[in-house]
Amino acid sequence: MTKQGIAVGVIGAGSIAEIAHFPAIRDEPSTKLVAVCDTDKDRVKAAAKKWGAAGWYTDYLDMLSKEKLDLVIIATPNYLHFEQALATADAGAHAIIEKPMACTNTEAWDIVDAFKKKSLKVMVGCNQRFWLQHEIGKHLIEEGVIGDVKMGRSSLHEDWRTYQLNVAAGDFRVKPEETAAATLFDQGSHRVDLLTWLVGSPVKRVVGLDRLVANSVESGIADDAAWVLMEFENGAIGTVSTDKFSPVVSNITEIYGTEGTMFLSSEATNPFQSAPLAIYTAKDYDWDSLPEEIRDYRYPTTFWVNESPIAKSLEKRWVSIYPPRKWAYTRMLHHFIECVESDRECIIKPEDGAMTMEVLCGVFQSMTTNGWVDLPMPEEVIPPHYTKKRMHRQQR
Repeated sequence: MTKQGIAVGVIGAGSIAEIAHFPAIRDEPSTKLVAVCDTDKDRVKAAAKKWGAAGWYTDYLDMLSKEKLDLVIIATPNYLHFEQALATADAGAHAIIEKPMACTNTEAWDIVDAFKKKSLKVMVGCNQRFWLQHEIGKHLIEEGVIGDVKMGRSSLHEDWRTYQLNVAAGDFRVKPEETAAATLFDQGSHRVDLLTWLVGSPVKRVVGLDRLVANSVESGIADDAAWVLMEFENGAIGTVSTDKFSPVVSNITEIYGTEGTMFLSSEATNPFQSAPLAIYTAKDYDWDSLPEEIRDYRYPTTFWVNESPIAKSLEKRWVSIYPPRKWAYTRMLHHFIECVESDRECIIKPEDGAMTMEVLCGVFQSMTTNGWVDLPMPEEVIPPHYTKKRMHRQQR
């Protein structure tokens, strides 16, 4: 760490770096973008100039060997995450890795081990945890507002063209050998992580399907529909559903407890889901005991007297919460920097990223065995479209 702050390097100057990571670095006072790497020379030169990086590279090993970096953000195609993460750990830098953490469960655990051996921090960029509505929801769950969580569902449905034709700088998402899994890894990574976090328990076993059902093979999509059923260690059950053919984006996360229900969203709204967070609690509250996050958004439906400190007991009803739309990537980077500076554990632990990969790869194993798969799995599960590579060790 220099006097100028935490020196950051970014591997991959594509769409997610441009719309999320570069702006977050710019807006974080304690970070300085030192170097950018991308195999596209024109793109990386333009990114370095736009975002103020002194160094630019087309080879990440070159960047890691020549620059003194405190943090590396890996924002490259899925199949590159593993090797680039190991190289980053070898270089002695902390890392934020875009989801999915890797392309197999074993690769993910190897990344965890590599950073632990160097006493370095590594976090998967599952930004969904950093939307304020999800953070508020998590706090209310921990406060017991909806009782014991027993069931949950998280979904994200979209047409693959929505991102690819409007935002994407590259085409790896439609190259099965580079993405390994399309909808399952792309949207599923976020949804499994978010649901597991809100339920508050590791996944015990999984069963699921991941298939190409609506698009043609010629589209290049590896899979466009996935359904995952999970049993958590605390006895709760949950599902994740996602696709890449729905013409309009929809998402919802539902959490069902013994004393209440919670609906959350971050990607889109619709006529049946118009609030980013809605909560119903069957618990008895008066105005003073009602959690502040709910009280701030609980407007009267009849008269203010019924929704005030003089009310003996508040009516049980849905309350919609509209927190400010703070950019999740900015909040994610700020959190990670605070954890680095204070040497404390991140909200997204390294093991969380690896366990998400256990769930996702467990879906492939489930399709092979036609049944439930206990987690963590004793063997490595390799997605059918993915060819394991070992590049950076050979180049050194």
